[in-house]
Amino acid sequence: MSKERIIYVTGMKPKPEPALHEPELLRVLDAALTRADPRAAAWLRARAENFNLVSWTSLAYPERSDIAIDLPGIEHLLEQPSPSARDKREADAIWRRLFRVWHLIGDSYPWLSRLVASPALNVTLGDVRRYLGNHDGVADRIRQSLIDQLTEAWDAGDRILLISHSLGSVIAYDSLWQLSREAGHAGRVELFLTMGSPLATRFIRKGLLGANLTGAERFPSNIDHWVNLAARGEMVALHRRVKPFFSAMLTHGAAQSIDDIPDIYNHFRRDGQLNVHKSYGYLNHPIVAGLICDWLGYSSSGSMRTSIRRFRSRP
Repeated sequence: MSKERIIYVTGMKPKPEPALHEPELLRVLDAALTRADPRAAAWLRARAENFNLVSWTSLAYPERSDIAIDLPGIEHLLEQPSPSARDKREADAIWRRLFRVWHLIGDSYPWLSRLVASPALNVTLGDVRRYLGNHDGVADRIRQSLIDQLTEAWDAGDRILLISHSLGSVIAYDSLWQLSREAGHAGRVELFLTMGSPLATRFIRKGLLGANLTGAERFPSNIDHWVNLAARGEMVALHRRVKPFFSAMLTHGAAQSIDDIPDIYNHFRRDGQLNVHKSYGYLNHPIVAGLICDWLGYSSSGSMRTSIRRFRSRP
């Protein structure tokens, strides 16, 4: 019997052990769904096994992170689910805007990228280049961990919501492209939800699977609806909209819709410092919860498209 399945692909940098990480992701998502529609939260609690975590970072990093350092920030989200005036001021700080513009210049002119990037960002860029270059076959192994979950779900006839954060969105996109080109994989992703995604960044677009092809062959062809969220103050999602860069997917019929919901507030804090890119803060957001409710059928809006138009006007 088919069922709804949510597959979640983590972002870059070391992550906690999956057995510790997944319950915390679910705890944040459960709270967000409870606020949006208790029926959706009840569905998630009753079917936690339908939430599948693709935790790939152990293939790229030798260490795991300590879940304990995330817990105070998670408690903060649960206690204060909406951003405060202070959170908004910090996310909109002028230094963040200038820093983002500086890095956008670096993305537009590759020869400047290493000069304008901060030391921390250069480390991140190095991690991304290692994936895009498939050094020692690491990208193949990483994608396989998601491909196995997708093919299992498709073989079971399940409906799929694919959520991906940060570099996880690049891995998800590449995996879907790969599956589009392999015989025997005719399944589809009903909703592809990307959060804090660097997919629109120039050097990442040039490194995607299929980037050297033309026409429909350039894109994955197994996505129904793609919704992209980006937070104010984001440095990883330098271009907070993906549609301007992937709209040809619509022309070629590779996707039914692509929608951007930029400029939301992510108010996760670690050690008191605002981290607008953190996955917990995205999963906490009412727009994410609303999209999941729509996908599950717990919505009074009538359609996901109606909800997306409504969500675009929310901070």
